[in-house]
Amino acid sequence: MKLTIQIVAYNSLKFLPGCLASLKGQTFKDFDILVVDNHSTDGTGEFLREKYPGIYVFRNLKNLGFARSHNQGFSLKKSEYVLVLNPDIVLEPDFLEKLIKGADKKKKGFSFSPKLLKIKTGNEDLGEKIKTNIIDSTGLKIYPSGQVKDRGEGEEDKGQYDKKTEIFGVSGACALYQRDLLKKVGFFDDDFFAYKEDADLAWRAQLFGFSSYYIPEAKAYHYRQAPKERRLFQSQFVAFYSFRNGLFLLLKNVHWQNFFLYFPLIFAYQMTKKFYLLFKAPETSFKAKLSFLQYLSAMYRKREKIFKRAKITAKQFRRKFFSH
Repeated sequence: MKLTIQIVAYNSLKFLPGCLASLKGQTFKDFDILVVDNHSTDGTGEFLREKYPGIYVFRNLKNLGFARSHNQGFSLKKSEYVLVLNPDIVLEPDFLEKLIKGADKKKKGFSFSPKLLKIKTGNEDLGEKIKTNIIDSTGLKIYPSGQVKDRGEGEEDKGQYDKKTEIFGVSGACALYQRDLLKKVGFFDDDFFAYKEDADLAWRAQLFGFSSYYIPEAKAYHYRQAPKERRLFQSQFVAFYSFRNGLFLLLKNVHWQNFFLYFPLIFAYQMTKKFYLLFKAPETSFKAKLSFLQYLSAMYRKREKIFKRAKITAKQFRRKFFSH
């Protein structure tokens, strides 16, 4: 197959039928589907066996997290492209056709982002789905503070992101990777478990000299679980991994020259997150910092390996992402 669509499921039965139905209706057919099930207990496995017996299912005996589970999937297939897809994504019928067509024109492109818009549930008894014109993601954008955000999230789609362009990276909710380049860059970092592993992979790819692109013609919809202003603290689980992994992200990937140059912005951003977390969840703040310290030496060793292979300088990185 030209494309493998890879879904990690963990008690995802609420969304999985809609996602798989949208895949079944695609105009592009040269793909297969791999679901890595992280020991779901909501009937996900039974649903897949009954309704989609032709789908490849790899079932874990426990929840191994987003990063490690997708890494399992990356190792199981040999297609030209791999699409990392959340189960709460619904695709337009021509999504794959347009995404693959755009990617084929960028032979040296590492990853590709579609236009993601938000979708929400209406009347659950009727299975109502309400597609909106509110942007979820048009790729990832990085700031001098080290913050990585979804471009355009929360904005009304008025065509302001209808231009094909090079971007920093792609959201892991719906990300197309060229497999040969993915092997060169490396997969997701298992130690992240969940959250910000997409930003980490995007940053590493940029350091290695690879590029990511936004393909606006390919359109899909995302049931984002929480709005961006509440996402960090929707649960202690999310708060822990988001804060800790944000520190991992900086330690592994930022040039030292850029770290010192933008230190006031980096410090201010990290302190804002830290004090907010201390106010909302002081115990989680302590656990996140302790976990960061436990992984400190391991992350630093990863940093050394990354920068031995880095092809882009601190100045080049600034010019590419911070000069406009």
